[in-house]
Formats: sequence, structure tokens, C-alpha cells
Amino acid sequence: MSPAPPDPPAPAGTPEPGGFRTRDLPDGGVEFVLDDPVLACVVVDARVTLRFGLTDVVLGDPFDLEVDGVGHRLDPAHPETLGPLLACIPGAARWLHAAPGGELVLVLMQGQRLVVPGPAVRLAWTVGPAGG
Repeated sequence: MSPAPPDPPAPAGTPEPGGFRTRDLPDGGVEFVLDDPVLACVVVDARVTLRFGLTDVVLGDPFDLEVDGVGHRLDPAHPETLGPLLACIPGAARWLHAAPGGELVLVLMQGQRLVVPGPAVRLAWTVGPAGG
């Protein structure tokens, strides 16, 4: 009788409530590994919420979005500026990380790059459970 196959490896990173794991990066930053990388919807109110499965990426301050080599400065307080972001739907996250200085970077599979400048205290953005 042959031995049972080994269990599949556990996903890398520390599990967090809300559909993602965190992984410390060598530069002191943090990678957010999303269980579901598909951008399901964008909610616009006083801020912008990007929903990936059970995970919300909430942007409260102005941010930069690069699409096809063209940069756009977008502001959640001014919904009329958000057209380039809405054009990213449907989409999927390729990489989401926070730099040691607090900057959040989201790269989508289609090549768009979203950057939220932020202080080390993470006031400009949050990553957490959907609806939380």
C-alpha cells in the first residue's frame, strides 16, 4: 500500500480575518495576498472601496492611477475624477503591498498601477474584511 499523498502546502503568509493573508517583505513592507483577487465592485461615497471577494481596500485620500502609461490623479472627495478607476472593472489584482513608509501599491493583471501615498500610520488607506 502506498503512502497517502502529502497535504498541499498552506498558503504563504499570516491569515487575517477577511479573505487575505499578510506576508512580511524583506524591505520591511507588507504584501497582502488576497484569497480572491477578482475586483468584484467599486463603492464610491466619501471614500473609494475596492472589493475583492471578502476583502475591502478602502482609499480615503487622493491617489494616483496609471493606465496604459498615462497617469491620473484621483480623489475620493471628487467622484467626477474617478472615471479611469471605474474603467478598470472587470479586473483582478496581481500584487498588493504596503511600503515601509506607508505607501500602498495595487497592480492589476491588466497592468494598471494604483498608488496611495500614505504616512506610516496608514490613515490614507485600509485593507480589511468586506463591509468592515
